Parts: sequence; structure tokens; C-alpha cells
Amino acid sequence: MSTKNNAFALVFLSFFIGLFLTACSSMSTLPVEDNVKVSRDEADEDCKFLSKVEGRSIDAKATEEDVLKDLRQEAANKGANFLVVEQYSATGTAVTGKAYKCP
Repeated sequence: MSTKNNAFALVFLSFFIGLFLTACSSMSTLPVEDNVKVSRDEADEDCKFLSKVEGRSIDAKATEEDVLKDLRQEAANKGANFLVVEQYSATGTAVTGKAYKCP
């Protein structure tokens, strides 16, 4: 192999190693449900309604906390930071609400 080919192979290998290490070390950009405030009261007038959301669990032993956590995550995924809880299902495995973006 020539020196030119060795240099190309080294640059090529270095690029992919750098790409691999960068991909493995990047942080998740998914929204976090902890950043969503939950209330039974309506949102302030300066809040923007984003969407209705639903939290649920397929586990029959799910608690209201479990489905509320799922609801908060759904709201966070839509960019909300405020959530109005509307109604829990009779079995407690689902909950509905309204997601808002508040200043």
C-alpha cells in the first residue's frame, strides 16, 4: 500500500471512530414529564392550548400515579408545561387532560 492510501485509510477510520463516539455520548433530547405542572384548575388566560392528551396503562394493577405520569409525558411530548387533568376512567387505567404552553 502506498503512503497516500495509508493516509486516506487513517483519515477515514478516524472519521468513523469520531462519529461513533459522538453518537454514543449525545444526550437525549426527549422532553421530560417532570417539567409539566399538573392542576385540576383551568390554565391562565395567557397560556396557549396545545392539545387534548390521554395517559393510560395496559396494566390492570396500574395506579392513578402511573397513568398520570404517562399523561404528563404525553403533554411534555407536545411541548406543554402545564396540564389540566379532566377525568380518570372508571378502572383507573386511563386519564384525560388538556395540555398548555404557559409563559
